[in-house]
Amino acid sequence: MTIRNTTSSALELLEPISEMKDQSDRQFVTALARGLELLRCFTPQQPMLGNQELSQLTGLPKGTVTRLTYTLVKLGYLKQATNKGKYQLAAGVLGFGYTMIANMAINNLVTPYMKALADYADSAVAMATRDRLMMVYLNVVQGASATTMRRNVGSYLPMYSTAMGRACLASMPPAEQDFMMNAIRHKYDKDWLNIKSSLEQAFKDYEDFGYCFSFGDWQKEVNAVATAIMHPTEGLLTFNCGAPSFVLSRTKIEEDIAPRLLHMKYNIESSL
Repeated sequence: MTIRNTTSSALELLEPISEMKDQSDRQFVTALARGLELLRCFTPQQPMLGNQELSQLTGLPKGTVTRLTYTLVKLGYLKQATNKGKYQLAAGVLGFGYTMIANMAINNLVTPYMKALADYADSAVAMATRDRLMMVYLNVVQGASATTMRRNVGSYLPMYSTAMGRACLASMPPAEQDFMMNAIRHKYDKDWLNIKSSLEQAFKDYEDFGYCFSFGDWQKEVNAVATAIMHPTEGLLTFNCGAPSFVLSRTKIEEDIAPRLLHMKYNIESSL
């Protein structure tokens, strides 16, 4: 399953490990793709993995995984963990993320606007982009309150249940949106009817008001509102403001924070 990114000519595979088996593109380097997909298996929830676990996660033969982990260790992207036979990400991986974030000039532009809203709402304001079927934080500004959710740059959130994911979907060109909806349907088949209903409401909200909501849909007792902009070089970016419901009630978000978030969006767009 592939989709053409509307901001570039590159083809993106949503599930490369399973899809690359039928990859007929002669320019596609399968060995490289396998190594990169292996690195994606490491998460905050699974920071240390062995060859057997990596084989199960990717569906690749253990012999192939063993050669890949050996190579990645030699290159400085993996290192032996304290647990015998386990690996964890090494410092070489960090350089990619740091370079990517450091080269995002838009951060210098948007951070003051995000800080102003975060201070006013006493909540977290974040900027994110899509990575496959998830949203990943590119910038986070925290409000002063100790009760503000502490989520860091690089954190992942599900697309279908979060305000920023919904705003991202709602802002996509129709063809890309259809593709993503179909991919979500396949991945979350059992819950699709409920997901579809919530997304249809989110699309209506975005069309009517310019933003989407999540009231306890992602995490219980967490409320958020989000909007999106199309950046000429960074592509589709979403901005949200969220906090526990006792900090940001539904009424507070709908009547106060959402209009301010939209005003922030307009200020950013006019400054680009």
